[in-house]
Amino acid sequence: MIGGGGERGTGWLLDVWRRRKWLAIVVFAAALVAGVTAARYVPNVYEATATVLVEEPQTDLAAASRLDRRLQQITQEIQSRSRLEQLIQAYGLYPQLRSRYPAEVAVQRMRRDIRTEFKAPPVAGGAASTLAFAITYRAANAVTTARIANALAAFYLEEDVKLRGRKAGEAVQVLKEQLDDVTRKLQEQRQKMGTYPVDSPAGLPQQTTVDLAALGRLHADVRSTSDERLRALDRRNDILRRLAEAESTGPAATLEAPTRLARLKGELAELRRRFSDKYPDVIRVQAEIAALEEQGATEKPVPAEAAPVAPSAAVTRLKDSLAEVDAEIRKLKADEESFRTEEAAYTQRIDSAPQRQRALEEVSRDYQATRDTYDSLRRRYEQARLDDVAEGSSGDPRFRILDAAVVPTGAAAPNRLMLLGLALAAALGLAVGATALSEHLDTSFHSVDDVAAFVSVPVLASIPRIVTERDRRRQRTRFCMATLTVLVGLLLVATSFRSLARVEDGLVATLARGRS
Repeated sequence: MIGGGGERGTGWLLDVWRRRKWLAIVVFAAALVAGVTAARYVPNVYEATATVLVEEPQTDLAAASRLDRRLQQITQEIQSRSRLEQLIQAYGLYPQLRSRYPAEVAVQRMRRDIRTEFKAPPVAGGAASTLAFAITYRAANAVTTARIANALAAFYLEEDVKLRGRKAGEAVQVLKEQLDDVTRKLQEQRQKMGTYPVDSPAGLPQQTTVDLAALGRLHADVRSTSDERLRALDRRNDILRRLAEAESTGPAATLEAPTRLARLKGELAELRRRFSDKYPDVIRVQAEIAALEEQGATEKPVPAEAAPVAPSAAVTRLKDSLAEVDAEIRKLKADEESFRTEEAAYTQRIDSAPQRQRALEEVSRDYQATRDTYDSLRRRYEQARLDDVAEGSSGDPRFRILDAAVVPTGAAAPNRLMLLGLALAAALGLAVGATALSEHLDTSFHSVDDVAAFVSVPVLASIPRIVTERDRRRQRTRFCMATLTVLVGLLLVATSFRSLARVEDGLVATLARGRS
């Protein structure tokens, strides 16, 4: 049914698409949903590396050969079944594998997750040289990777001490030197952590909640002090008003206009030193001065020899009250400034808490890794002191931990972008394959040309399909049911692959090995 010309082939492809488009769409969607779900929920794989330094007192061909044999022997010992089972049991590794398969499966899996890489080959000759090698462990838990890598590096040191055949005292000395190195590094990191004010709870990032509560109390104190100061200012204004009334209605009213004008100008100068020109009392005094100056030309001045009248008792009491209110206002203003200073200090402390937290976590991570190494070396050092086994001395190289493994901050696998690309390509391939297979297995005729190409007799007539309204309703019903079924199927596929990606250890290991 496929024509030889390009135009006929294109038309046939369009016919196939019209007949099989829903099959292709469903297969493509199912495959894509499965792939995207697996790529999204597959667990991360982390890697941590510990570096061991080999100190060689002498290097020649024989020494290099002995070193190679010793490294191979130590590697075999560390990756033995008994040693790996101890690690698996101690750290609770591969719980799903151990629950479903024999213990040997978990041991084989751990052997695949351990990688030893030499940083530099042994140098033959008379000059001294060093050799460093890295022990890398991968797992789905970042903290576990660092601990296992440090434990494996510590095993190398332990087996190195045993295989060098030294006496118990010499073995203790080697461990003591390694312990001293780690102790010095631990002290340096402790000094870095000492820069944080751990003795003062207010300097720790954990005190943010307490600081926020204190800041809230300071806000309330500032508002309360500000309200009290405003009330005091209102009382002061009231006293000034009453004082002005008392002075205008009492004996002071008999003062000469020039004398009162001078007094008002002095009061205006005093008010301007304290307040702005828009202050109500300043405006009031200015108005009184202007009124007196306007009346100066019409009023007859009183002889200057008139004696001033002493202020009344009410005026004296009002002035005393005014002094008390002024003192209270100054105190409230000082308290408010103090509260605002403390408020700014707490605000700055709260704003800088995230930066202090990140810096403290970074220092604590390195300190914890060194602390784990120190604890491991300390236990072996104490055990070596109790050993009374005489061992022969040798001049073989010694191992020393150069860099302890730290908790990785980023995942090493899987490459989710690559997985999404593979899922898209696989979905397209499956859709095309399903369409081609369905078309190949379909032996029915779909057009008059198909019939004419298959039989030798001419086609006399073509009867189109008669579709009634009932047929259309049935077709819509079948389409809705099929759509619902497809959606439920896609949901089941997504749920199944999500669960599979989360629990299948073998899938994670395969993706991690594919990346490395």
